[in-house]
Amino acid sequence: MTHFDELVRFIRANTDGAYMAAEMTDGGYTEHQFRPGAGAHNVYSISKSVTGCAAGILEAEGRLRDTDTVYSYLAPFFPAGYDERWELVTLRDVMLHRTGVDNSANIDVDVMDFWADGHSDFLAHVLSRPIVHAPGKGPFVYCDTNYYLIGRVIEVVTGMTCGAFLQVRLFDPLKWRGNAWGTCPQNHTLCGTGLFATARDLCAYGYMLACGGTYEGNRLLTPEWITKARGENGAYGYGFTNSGDGRWFFTGGMYGQGVYIFPERRTSICVLGHDMPIEGINKEIVPLYLD
Repeated sequence: MTHFDELVRFIRANTDGAYMAAEMTDGGYTEHQFRPGAGAHNVYSISKSVTGCAAGILEAEGRLRDTDTVYSYLAPFFPAGYDERWELVTLRDVMLHRTGVDNSANIDVDVMDFWADGHSDFLAHVLSRPIVHAPGKGPFVYCDTNYYLIGRVIEVVTGMTCGAFLQVRLFDPLKWRGNAWGTCPQNHTLCGTGLFATARDLCAYGYMLACGGTYEGNRLLTPEWITKARGENGAYGYGFTNSGDGRWFFTGGMYGQGVYIFPERRTSICVLGHDMPIEGINKEIVPLYLD
């Protein structure tokens, strides 16, 4: 029985909500469909790591740096009376969810009615929030809107929405087969959530990362960016969580969507569904891929 067979067996035994499981290695691609469903699924916060990759592509080209401030790109969009401490917030602070804001900055489009709450202008809402902790040094405050900010920076730099930029620079080179990305009411890519993708496409994404940023001989990201993006051992990076021993890393979304990246094996696995047994996969299946 292969490691992937063990993954399928484990998922089948531990949840009724699974849609897909998939694996990509140097030897090819394998998938298992547990029940009929959409081709492309909402992967929720996996969107964040993908958005971070847009910044990585531009950093490699010298068009931005993660140490740049948000203000240096978005100054014209700041509302009157904004907290001037926003001028200290870097892109790195944003991607690490350490801008210094509290939870009032978040617009969780998956669960809240942003029209009723008066938050239809996402950018104005976020940039009007007070900075209550030292940027980069305060507590971790998880916000979908942090990666929305990164997406708006991508737009300023490229003249394209983040979704359109990534279609050309990441999705097409990875030969993605069917994807979509939600937008805010002003038609800007959500970036922090709302990406729809297939299991195969997510596996190709993870495989590219496992191979140091290359796919079919084409370099899409630098190893240096991947190292930064995956974060310190046992910590959150730029939309990824690194393992305690640094041998694998993970990007995940609500209800248990997940892409696992194993650089030592040049392998990725993807699981999609509802109430997926991620903790069990981490405990029972991940060690098999580290042998």
